[in-house]
Amino acid sequence: MLGRIRREAESLTINGSGIQGIQSVGVEYNSTAEPLSSLGIRGSNGPVYAPQGPQTAGLQVNTLFSHKIPSSANTLSENFFLNFTGDVPFSGQVKYGAKNFIFKKAYVDNYSVSCSIGEIPQISTSAIVFGELGQGSVSFPSDVVSSPQELAIAGYNSMEINLDEFTTNRVNSFGISIDTPRVPIYALNGDEPTTVIAGNPVVVGIDFVLEVDDYEIKNMKFVPSETVFRNTTITLKRNDSDDTLLTYSFDNMVLASESFQGDVGSSAAVNFSLRSSIIT
Repeated sequence: MLGRIRREAESLTINGSGIQGIQSVGVEYNSTAEPLSSLGIRGSNGPVYAPQGPQTAGLQVNTLFSHKIPSSANTLSENFFLNFTGDVPFSGQVKYGAKNFIFKKAYVDNYSVSCSIGEIPQISTSAIVFGELGQGSVSFPSDVVSSPQELAIAGYNSMEINLDEFTTNRVNSFGISIDTPRVPIYALNGDEPTTVIAGNPVVVGIDFVLEVDDYEIKNMKFVPSETVFRNTTITLKRNDSDDTLLTYSFDNMVLASESFQGDVGSSAAVNFSLRSSIIT
């Protein structure tokens, strides 16, 4: 009899912590094996295959912007994946029904947050897996997520954004993105990198959509003395209280793009993007 695996039978555990609020999780890889050929030889049993480079995989996790409330403390835990935007890898296990697979040495290469009116803020995290992926074991319990804990959910109506343009102009949506390029260092005696470092630059971007009252479009031509810098703070709070879940703070962001849209069926709106490049 055919069946299906429902969401309650699926779970993700990372470094011994059960990740809650998950909306989707996915992994994929493409084999690096290629057929070998040489002059004067024709294989009687078909081509011979061999790897032509290191094997990696991709991991994608989408979650609600939520924090797990520790049972032994009154404070809220930090956002989990944000801790891995540096040089620290993580390992994990995905369970689906009676099956599971593990992954090791995953490094986050993109962390992003999105929020718009009428929606719960969400976090999207992608990572590159440089270690194992498949059947195996990791040294943490596989049933960490069996005991659900209370989650603190952020709401679109419970946040604070500090930026000059927001004094008299209304924010309809925003997105934060942190792109961290990864540079693996390999040696001839192994199929996994000896180390993985953060490449340059680490690019931080913030995109806003404003419904405008008196927003002024900046001059298009670049003039160094007129470069527009912004310090931005975005604080997300619980949807049912004034407790702060997390504050993002970015300094010296450069205005990267602007667009204006006027329409007979809606209010005037401006999209603008701030960017910052960090040299590690």
